[in-house]
Amino acid sequence: MLQFIIDGYNFVHKIPKIKDSSTPCSDLLFLIYKNKLTGSTNNSVWVIFDGGRPPYPINNFQYKVLFSGGEIADNLIIKKVKQVKNKKQILVVTDDRQLAYRAKTLGAGAISVNKFMSKAKKSQKKEKTKDISYSLQREITEELKKIWLDKDNPQT
Repeated sequence: MLQFIIDGYNFVHKIPKIKDSSTPCSDLLFLIYKNKLTGSTNNSVWVIFDGGRPPYPINNFQYKVLFSGGEIADNLIIKKVKQVKNKKQILVVTDDRQLAYRAKTLGAGAISVNKFMSKAKKSQKKEKTKDISYSLQREITEELKKIWLDKDNPQT
């Protein structure tokens, strides 16, 4: 099981559509959820934002969402890394080089926002199925019915 620790606002500022949104925290969480960026639902996900909780409601999609309050989010992220026993299962998502370096010196992994997003794009390409027209679907179905459901056919 992987444990993702995501530098919230660092991620938000890399996606113009989310950065300019009136609900950036919610939009980021939805983006991560919709694109299955963290893989299996068994993986643990922490999204840590600087500052206080925004005034709009947030659907956390079963992720653990923290707001640092008066503390710097980077320090909270490092505290989370230190709390986990098996550091090799941690992946910190950030473009902050200093934060990534600090996480790596503790034994965790670190990945940039672009690499994190590109992994999702690759997996989405693999999952795409070929769309065929409805008429072709019907034609195939009828052919298969003839082969597999024909009572006079000795193959069945």
